[in-house]
Amino acid sequence: KDCYGYGFLKHNTNSGFVDQEVRRQTPQVFSAHSFYASQGNRLVADIQGVGDLYTDPQVLSVDYRFGDGDLGPRGMALFFKNFRHCDLSDKMGIPIFPLSRNERKHQAKYEDDESTLSEGSPLLEALISKFRMLDDNRQMRKSILVRPIDLNCTDSNDTEKRNNFSDVSKTIRRSIVASKKKMAGSIVKRTKSDVDEVTTCLQIALTDAVFDNTAFHRYECGGLKPRHRRNSEDDDSNLRDKLSKRKSAALMKVVSPPMEITDETKSNLGKVHYHLAYLHGQDRFPEIVCPDRIDDDESPSHDIFSVVFHLSHAASLANSQACLALARARVGLQSSASPLLHTNVPIDFDSAKDLCRRAMASERAPASPKAAAGCLLYQILEDEETTGDVEKLHVLEETLNFLNLAELEQAAAKEHVKNMSSRGKA
Repeated sequence: KDCYGYGFLKHNTNSGFVDQEVRRQTPQVFSAHSFYASQGNRLVADIQGVGDLYTDPQVLSVDYRFGDGDLGPRGMALFFKNFRHCDLSDKMGIPIFPLSRNERKHQAKYEDDESTLSEGSPLLEALISKFRMLDDNRQMRKSILVRPIDLNCTDSNDTEKRNNFSDVSKTIRRSIVASKKKMAGSIVKRTKSDVDEVTTCLQIALTDAVFDNTAFHRYECGGLKPRHRRNSEDDDSNLRDKLSKRKSAALMKVVSPPMEITDETKSNLGKVHYHLAYLHGQDRFPEIVCPDRIDDDESPSHDIFSVVFHLSHAASLANSQACLALARARVGLQSSASPLLHTNVPIDFDSAKDLCRRAMASERAPASPKAAAGCLLYQILEDEETTGDVEKLHVLEETLNFLNLAELEQAAAKEHVKNMSSRGKA
């Protein structure tokens, strides 16, 4: 017995830990359900307790209103990266959060079993001491994740801050030639399946996300698709598999209709995908990297294919920052999302223009990336010398309006931080 009592377990945390060993379905599904039920504005994490009696949770929000432990969309991204869909989440009508091929491969390393350990299990007793150490991740989080207050600070390395007319013009004019002279150390070795995945992702980025029955792991008629489990090799595992199926069948007999996915939900899902792509680009998940994938026998610092995957899904959800990052890569410009992005995405000016227009048309996005997308689009049109003055003037007017709005938003953000600091002192 410890200070919490017998059977106290930490099922997930606000920084991405999702228990892959004890495998209680209910806590993880509860966290995922809280995200979609709140239209993506909240996610209840840090689920811990005895049985299904939970205590001391941490709420993650898109506006960072729940204290220092509220890691916002990045905390949500860390959760969904490790969340495993199951029969219960299907019956609850929770849509599938898409993961890249390499992410799914890594997730599949865990034994595909959904049983719950009993209180008398020796394995459970060993895990209890392990869970005590999970709270020590706070210091590691501080060194990896940006605090909410830091998001309002200006950073010259931000994607939207690096649109300079003269620099863009020079780079765009050289991009096709430069694409043939890329540095060998930054080009990831790609198989045919990798190329196909990137091509598919870049096509997804230019289309609107659709949440039909397939997104909810259901047939077109609305019926649930069965989840296939791998056959266990030993009798003990077979017994646990049978018990797991019985528990899963008895757990929830009523199948709920698919949860409603509103425009607000899509907007917040886009933020989650963008932050997950950014975390990949900042080397947050070294375990996803496949070895021997870069020229000169160098190992990549992160999985660029996961970056492209989540940026593309974020763009399909009209996330302006993701659209801008991909547009820059499509014309050979660097992006803060990943230093490998522009050297591993093919040059395509038409796609870049479409992505810029998509970013500018996003209704729920901040003005700053919209203005950056407008600057990039205007410079592409200027360099091509095939667009009429009327269209270029229209783009320029939109961009100037976005710049004015961006200044107002920045002033409001500074005022908000000032007010929050004053309340903290009081």
